[in-house]
Amino acid sequence: MDISIDTLIEQSGTPVSLPEVFRKINRLTQDPNSSMADISQITEKDIGLSSRLLQIVNSPYFGFPSSINSIARAITIIGTHDLRDLLLTTTTVDLLANKEHKQTNIRQLWKHSLYCAVISKLLAESLQQEHTECYFVSGLLHDVGRFILFRGIPETTHSAINHACDNGQDLLNIERSLLGYTHTDIGRRIAEHWKLPERVIETIAYHHQPELAQHYPLETAIIHIANHIANSFENEDESAENNTSRINPYAWKTSGLAMENINEVLNKVPEQFNELYDLLLPAVQAA
Repeated sequence: MDISIDTLIEQSGTPVSLPEVFRKINRLTQDPNSSMADISQITEKDIGLSSRLLQIVNSPYFGFPSSINSIARAITIIGTHDLRDLLLTTTTVDLLANKEHKQTNIRQLWKHSLYCAVISKLLAESLQQEHTECYFVSGLLHDVGRFILFRGIPETTHSAINHACDNGQDLLNIERSLLGYTHTDIGRRIAEHWKLPERVIETIAYHHQPELAQHYPLETAIIHIANHIANSFENEDESAENNTSRINPYAWKTSGLAMENINEVLNKVPEQFNELYDLLLPAVQAA
């Protein structure tokens, strides 16, 4: 099929830039001269966005002991970078969870992405990493290129997946043979258009090949591992042991994770997934 990545993105109806409110906040979080007051003022101007943010930070997922009733208070507690990543989560969900796209595969892809996000954050926490919301965002968006494929060329995408499943072939190789590029290439392009943080771009680009990550190898290794573990929750026939056996040895070595970390995380995933699925993806459930 002769279609460029940019044409495919346009054909899928996916905006090539994020809303202005996020772009302003993203710039402010990277500006050492900006203040929390600047960020909260911009955020509060978007009533819908700020109310969703407060709903998330007051959810059992965060488990703060007292109610947080303002964006300024939220920033004080979780910090500017984690707030930025939560904004990115809600913004991209709104862009991609289009009710007009009611394909079963897209609903399944959302579940996989959310499982990967939850697992990524839990794995980062088990390694005592800072700013773990960034791991959540990277996990949620790791397959953003597949969303664009489903929305732009659904029949070809379904055919590629079925062929990979039926013949035990690598999906990336099939995509490359059909299109000349893969869903990771598409994901990288849209992430660059959206001016996402570099660590998110790299995890999207290399979550299937973590050994290629040059700047954020740990983050990419964690998303790679979470991507495989997520399959255990989606497919009852797939055991955690079976899926972890497919993990790239480089990712194990780079992350420093062991099976005890994985087993500890597995017990926490279902509750957090259910809380966030109801909170973040009501449009997907209604589709």
